[in-house]
Amino acid sequence: MSDSNERVSKTASWSLKYLLLSNRETDDNDPTSDRKVHVKFALLWRASSDPFDYTSDIKNSTLATGLAKANWSHYLPPLEKLYSILDCYVQTGVIVGTIKIEGHDDELNVYLFGEKIRFLGNLSLEDAKFTDVLGYVFKNGRFVHVAEISIENVVKNLTVGFITAVSGEIESFEGSKNVLINLADLGEKDIVAKFNAEDKEYMLYGEMDGKETNFSFDCFNFELIALKGTGVVYSGKIKKSKRALSENQSYPTPAVNPLVVPFSEKVCQNPDITGGKGSSLGKLTELSKDFKNFIVPSGMVVTTGAYQKFLTDEILKEIKELENVLYSDRVDETKIACQRVIDEVINTTMPESILQAVVTNLEKVFPDKKKDYKFAVRSSATGEDTEQMSAAGQMETFLGVEGISEIMTAIKKCWASQFGYIAVQYKRQNGQIINSPMAVVVQQMISCDVAGVLFTCDPLTGNPTSMSITGNYGLGESVVSGSDEPDTIEIERQSNENLTIKNKLIGSKRRRIVLKDDGGTEFEEVEEQDKQVCCLTDNMALRLAQLALKIEKSYRSYRDIEWGFWNNNLYIFQSRPVTSGAGETEFEIDHEFDGPLRNERDYFTTCNIGEVMPGATSPLGIEVGIKFFETVFKNPDYVGFHRGDVTKYYPRGIQTWCNHMMFCVLDLFHEVGDNSEQVQANSVGLFGRLMDDKELFEMAIERNRKHQVKKSNFKENLKRLYRLLYGSKRAVDKTLKHYEKYNVPVTKFKSSVDLFKHLMYCCTDLHEAFETHLMVSNCSSFLNVYIFLILQKAIGEINSDVYNDFARLITAREVESADVPSAMERLARSIIEEIKPEDFKNMDIDEALQWLETSSSNSGKAYKEFLEKHGHRCLRELDIRSITWREDPKALIKSLQHLVASIKKDKGEEKPEDIKELIDDLKAPLSFKNKLSLRFILPLSRKTVQFRETSKSIMIRNLNQWRKGYRKLAKLMVLEGRIPDEDLIYFMTIEEINELLETRSPKVIAKANLRRRRHPVLDKYMFPEINKGFPIPINMGKKMVSTSDSNFTMKGIPVSAGMAMGFVRVALDLEDASLLQPGEILVTYATDIGWSPYFPILGGVVTEIGGLISHGAVVSREYGLPCIAGVHGATQQFETGDYVLLDGTKGIVQKIPKTEDS
Repeated sequence: MSDSNERVSKTASWSLKYLLLSNRETDDNDPTSDRKVHVKFALLWRASSDPFDYTSDIKNSTLATGLAKANWSHYLPPLEKLYSILDCYVQTGVIVGTIKIEGHDDELNVYLFGEKIRFLGNLSLEDAKFTDVLGYVFKNGRFVHVAEISIENVVKNLTVGFITAVSGEIESFEGSKNVLINLADLGEKDIVAKFNAEDKEYMLYGEMDGKETNFSFDCFNFELIALKGTGVVYSGKIKKSKRALSENQSYPTPAVNPLVVPFSEKVCQNPDITGGKGSSLGKLTELSKDFKNFIVPSGMVVTTGAYQKFLTDEILKEIKELENVLYSDRVDETKIACQRVIDEVINTTMPESILQAVVTNLEKVFPDKKKDYKFAVRSSATGEDTEQMSAAGQMETFLGVEGISEIMTAIKKCWASQFGYIAVQYKRQNGQIINSPMAVVVQQMISCDVAGVLFTCDPLTGNPTSMSITGNYGLGESVVSGSDEPDTIEIERQSNENLTIKNKLIGSKRRRIVLKDDGGTEFEEVEEQDKQVCCLTDNMALRLAQLALKIEKSYRSYRDIEWGFWNNNLYIFQSRPVTSGAGETEFEIDHEFDGPLRNERDYFTTCNIGEVMPGATSPLGIEVGIKFFETVFKNPDYVGFHRGDVTKYYPRGIQTWCNHMMFCVLDLFHEVGDNSEQVQANSVGLFGRLMDDKELFEMAIERNRKHQVKKSNFKENLKRLYRLLYGSKRAVDKTLKHYEKYNVPVTKFKSSVDLFKHLMYCCTDLHEAFETHLMVSNCSSFLNVYIFLILQKAIGEINSDVYNDFARLITAREVESADVPSAMERLARSIIEEIKPEDFKNMDIDEALQWLETSSSNSGKAYKEFLEKHGHRCLRELDIRSITWREDPKALIKSLQHLVASIKKDKGEEKPEDIKELIDDLKAPLSFKNKLSLRFILPLSRKTVQFRETSKSIMIRNLNQWRKGYRKLAKLMVLEGRIPDEDLIYFMTIEEINELLETRSPKVIAKANLRRRRHPVLDKYMFPEINKGFPIPINMGKKMVSTSDSNFTMKGIPVSAGMAMGFVRVALDLEDASLLQPGEILVTYATDIGWSPYFPILGGVVTEIGGLISHGAVVSREYGLPCIAGVHGATQQFETGDYVLLDGTKGIVQKIPKTEDS
């Protein structure tokens, strides 16, 4: 089993990866069958409560009782031992994710409620007995945890634990009455727990179902205060345990960085000194001495220290100029600047100290001067060949190098190769510095009989049962470069590490690469009889695979190993981690910002918020804009939400699902009581219609029962109404004054780090603006509910008359000016007074924009006034990624062109509305008292609409300051080479931006790219108005499914998982590739390093030749693109413009009809 756990954010979120083998059920149910299936878990953990810390949250009286029951060895209680065993915390939460079982096409989606238990103390205490009961109540989402601990001569029957409130708050057990009982007279499987929490007494009764061993794990069903639940009980006795040794290795770091180090020296394993390849060869050399069954060809590493010593002021000057050109995105100049750096590096004289160090170490490592050695000289950059960056093929390699002069020239060329255009663009795309610390490997070449590459797991899925070997005659370069089709051998790994050859695929092997006598390499034709047979015998393949398992175990990770055989000796040339198979799944990307459910019956709605915030919000938009709302909702002083307990883990008010915003319905029904009329009115206030869902309101009552307010009389309601109105007006006036001159001074910052620090320093600046808007909106909603109640009582039921009357009352002509659409309509009317609607609509957008910007007519003035007042607004304006109309008016012009064609030129004169006449004209039989109430409330209601729109404008205007701040931050990060383009910053979290500024982590860049690639899919999701439980898009069922009975289909080798639909671009050379458009499916014969710049815009890749380690496969997996290889004849069968489905998991490319939105 393999696992990988990554903390997403402190305590609250973890990403969990587990790859394990499970017994396969056989038809004859043979228990001795050794056949295993690969099961892949890709899960996300979301905490839903604060940690319950055993060392601080247990009551003193409980500790005293447990200690008093034990017989101490000394006269003082052994507190040190007690606190060591209690150094543990428990946290409730959910696990959501997917399970993929080998042999099954569909993934299983899981959503599980449970607890995380983390032990941090000393497990060396023998005879420590423990029993833990973990329970979960389905109906209300409450967790219960009861633990009993006994340690001989320390503590006896110490019973501790907690129960969560419906809100998620932890309620610790109180007093010394807590007891966990296994009632033998009722049955060995019965369990009872009795405890007090928050002045309430609880009784848990359940029945276990499991087997007893030294460590038992039982499932059980129980009842808690008459509600059913389920959980687990685990118990045991600690015999002896030792904490596993840390995998972190420390390497010797000399005071002075050596210029050259042999593979055999320990310091060679330090990647900061010898780079990725060099450090790996140092480790392999040490392993070869331990295993004694393989050879690492001797060699040495010219270190990063030597590279720093080599750099001259002239080289650094050219590098600086390259950075200036590169980050300004001047492509043609970048290529020229790259070549200037390369020329300067190659033409610079090697310092004498480095030359002498190379000569000295060559004589030391290769003392036999009679031998005619040939060398491979390879680059070894720091960060290369790691799990985060493969940098496959980015740097130069020189084979068959002879003599000190050629070696020194090759070293300089390796150093220069990191400034090649492709390598520079790769670094830029991954946010790396251009002038990376660079070492160079000088290694003896072996004239292999056969060589190639081995993966200890399936690089596509991470399946450890499937090892693959690719090989060809001669040097392994023909396999790595993909110049010829190699043999492929699939090795099946069984649970007991037995290996068998499962399949062989004989490649064409037309040519092999061999060393030339006078230096260098050349292609050589393979004999016809050798083409027909596998280049490796079965014994050689199994011998290689067995060694690979030992190397994998030593590294504790799946490996990509370069190997060779010569004279029956096995040589290992390189070992690097497999860089794919454990990346984020689409499910994880879709749901990483989802909050935890309280239970499977929770309710969410897109009503209202789906109009204000349509589609998917960018991750940074969630972090910046939406979290302001969350902090307000969780503020105990916020009107309407101050009655409930607040936990920071459950979303409050607003929830995120697949980056779509939803309201938490039960939070919005905080005042629902037994009054059915109030329930109905609240329903209409939120949904605009009556909700006939009894369970929804029952859950709302239960969740808010603890803080239910008593029914208010008319006088109390009037007082509350006055406070709301007066508070709203005062808050709007105060907010207007407070933010009148608010500004984020972005222009004064010259570095991204300084600007980011400033943004974090003032991260709460907008709290008041968001709070005011929510308070005023709540006031407006309250008045609407009040108006609806008056109408409902007058008619006696909720029918069409109530809806119609209510609609008439809340539609007010005199407040339309407060809304942006009204201002746009007035602007459109001014336009059609001067130009025909069809003429304006038919204008090119740039032409229409120029006309409005340069016109001195009334419409030109109206346009400028509109931008002055509303230029900070835009579509999806709460997403910080959106661009305002002032920054880019084209979206506004496009809307205006549609608007002028749909409105009448003459709106007509409207007489002022008389509220008394409006009320008298209603169908509801209102009493005199009700009419007076409406005549008083209706103007106030309409006033709150003005307050609401004013507060929203203030909120967006000042959010726009932050929009400017992050846009400037993005520009600075691009100029500093930290991100490849400005838009990418919107697909990072604040924590990730901070990490990127501190470390330049390529993993942050890769994840942001995955999110951005997935964003258009999420944006198209449509959710039901009411979602019960886990929200599922209603259009998710429209999955891309390849079928054999559709149009023309071709099958190849699946080398990079995923699925995409798009237009084909057949490109046989780089000239054809220059025509590629974003999202197109590239169909080509093969790719090499020159094609790399086009991969970021592709939708997928199809190649006629290649396999798992070909260039197209490696780079596609790095970018998360679906890719299939070995589709012979694809460039003839498909044409540019064909619309296809590419299934990188099944290895299928298929012509399909074009979709409506394609």
